[in-house]
Amino acid sequence: MSTSQLILELSLIGTMLLVTGVFLVCSYDKTDSIGTKIQKILTGLLGAFMVMAGTVKFFDPFTTMFAKQIVLSELPFPTLSRWAGQLGEIFAGMLLLVVMIGNKALATPIKDRAMQFSTLLTTAIMIVAVYVHLLPNVPAEVLPLQSKPPVMTLIILGIAWLNAFLYFRKNNR
Repeated sequence: MSTSQLILELSLIGTMLLVTGVFLVCSYDKTDSIGTKIQKILTGLLGAFMVMAGTVKFFDPFTTMFAKQIVLSELPFPTLSRWAGQLGEIFAGMLLLVVMIGNKALATPIKDRAMQFSTLLTTAIMIVAVYVHLLPNVPAEVLPLQSKPPVMTLIILGIAWLNAFLYFRKNNR
């Protein structure tokens, strides 16, 4: 992995963490339980990460890497797969950010459906990403952080499931 590529990826992740952290500090509510605070943090971080991950794929070098992943993995309908992956990540992230930002303004059924759909969409995207990571003909050079084992992908999937669990546990009390 080149140094400039690593710096670019880490600066994007750092920016996402900073923006999410600032919003969470501004919307701090000391009456929230620990579980609710953790869930809000996970919702913000996952939402911002998904939007960032989908958006950067419109720019080089990420667009080239993503296109190579799709071609080398022989996913069906490559153009549709590319757009579905990018827009799916952005949409799942936007839903999470809407849940986080509109927490008090949105009706509970709307927030519940948004959380369910974003978790389902994130799960589908991450399952395809694990598949692509595990294919022998897809080299590490075209994968995020140039890592062949799907560690980051599985972490994102676990965070999405934990976030949904905490959200629905909080709302079912």
